[in-house]
Amino acid sequence: MKSAKLLLLDGAHDSLLERVRLCRQAQRSIKLQYYLWRDDISGLTLLNELVKASKRGVNIYLLLDDFHSKTLETLLRDIQHLSNISIKLFNPLKHRRMRWLNWITDFRRLNRRMHNKALIIDDQLAVVGGRNVGDEYFGTHAGELFSDLDVAVRGEVVNSISHDWQSYWDCDLAVELSNISGRSQTETFLNSWRRHQLRDEAKQLRDYVLKEPLKTQPSDESWLPVRAHWVSDDPLKATIDRKPQRLLTQQMTRVLGQAKRQIRMVSPYFVPTSNGVRELEQLSDSGVDIQVLTNSLSATDVPAVHAGYQRSRRRLLMAGIKLYELRRLHDDHQDSKKLLPYFRRSASSLHAKTVTVDGKLVFVGSFNFDPRSAQINTEAGLVIQSPKLADKINEIFEHELPLKSFQPRLNRFYKLYWLDKSQVPAKRYYKEPEAGLARRIVVWLTARLPVEHLL
Repeated sequence: MKSAKLLLLDGAHDSLLERVRLCRQAQRSIKLQYYLWRDDISGLTLLNELVKASKRGVNIYLLLDDFHSKTLETLLRDIQHLSNISIKLFNPLKHRRMRWLNWITDFRRLNRRMHNKALIIDDQLAVVGGRNVGDEYFGTHAGELFSDLDVAVRGEVVNSISHDWQSYWDCDLAVELSNISGRSQTETFLNSWRRHQLRDEAKQLRDYVLKEPLKTQPSDESWLPVRAHWVSDDPLKATIDRKPQRLLTQQMTRVLGQAKRQIRMVSPYFVPTSNGVRELEQLSDSGVDIQVLTNSLSATDVPAVHAGYQRSRRRLLMAGIKLYELRRLHDDHQDSKKLLPYFRRSASSLHAKTVTVDGKLVFVGSFNFDPRSAQINTEAGLVIQSPKLADKINEIFEHELPLKSFQPRLNRFYKLYWLDKSQVPAKRYYKEPEAGLARRIVVWLTARLPVEHLL
């Protein structure tokens, strides 16, 4: 564990503001590593901040996974010609135009992706956590918002984050965009930015979200003194035929294995493997109080993944593990009517990945507790020693979740039902609550296919 100071970024707008603020304060370098970067309001805004920083002489190093890069690629090919900007794509697809061909000819390699997320400023400060770059992560659109969690961190541990980023940047899976076949058009980004600026939503974004970055910044009292340790997968985990030197699952097992009293786990896609279920059962049998928050079928953005969770749900409940399934939350905040229509959220879906152990250790990162994160994708995160931060997360389980989630339970005949405490009296459901027929059919079909290792 290394000494550090940490700022919790649990608000969507605050997380975007902090990224903009840090990009504007950078003096030497900005290093970025993301699984997904959309060409929407948020994505264009942050790309523009990178372009402006490069013109000040700041060196920009952008590493993106190639799986979702199609819509952004023309913009990237344009700005890569600017001074001080270097762009690489991780594990690039061979067929650039007809991408569906990759699923047929190269599925095993295509399926292995870099899921890491990090923004590193001058090798002195980093923002890490679960958020990708897109409107649904920062609340800058009227559609679904992913409820997520990031932390800004400074101190000795940033050296470890930067060193890990460098290992991905230097590996042969990260390929310079200029060495990947494709058309390179000029002024593509400039034209896109001009069109973006003319949209009503862009003005609302400036007025409502981006009016503060240079006027205010977090006070020193907002930064928690902590001790932290960076954990990550070896980039070679994304290869088919080479053995990685380190795996995040092994590091996470050591963290969870320290539990003596309590584990609180948050994962949007919770699909524990057979080994994972046994480990949780053993911890519960030894007296550890385990509670897990994941998406309900009505709230998840990937219904098929729910099939893997369903298989282990009854067994976990029988082991005494308490489960919460987040409801599809609509934005009924009192201030929502004051917001411009563009920023009123329609609903929320859980996307944060975090764990607390014994009220003192906290993990925040990109790792979902599912086979894909454990065996296929590369992942990373921060293990933080901070009772104060752990208490903040644990309070959510104690006070907020019972009113915002369905609680799966077993009756005396071991029949599964869901308890909804947001209603008075509490209501029971005997089938997946608020989930439509189409979603239930998807889950039913997925549960009967041998695809659990892909979930």
